Amino acid sequence: MTEIIIGTTPTITYNFKTVSPSDFRACILTIKCNGQILIEKTLSDAEIGTDSVSWTLSQAETLSLGTRVAKMMCNWVTADGTRGASEITTIRGDTNHIPEVI
Repeated sequence: MTEIIIGTTPTITYNFKTVSPSDFRACILTIKCNGQILIEKTLSDAEIGTDSVSWTLSQAETLSLGTRVAKMMCNWVTADGTRGASEITTIRGDTNHIPEVI
């Protein structure tokens, strides 16, 4: 399980071996808990590398996670219509001595 300290600004990175992020028409990061999407980031929010896509979460976004267990996933579509998805990663919000935006 991956832990994210709430109130921080972590960067989430997905690396690709068989597709090139420069070919992505869409790429969406979701963090979901109990059937509800808590955080959703799109390609326009991302930093695109030669073989990776990264999103930086805001303090408010990680605070919205709270200390719950959630599931994180990345879905993408290439310019030719090929769709792919990452495995689901289990994450947990970890406490912070200062649980607020500073």
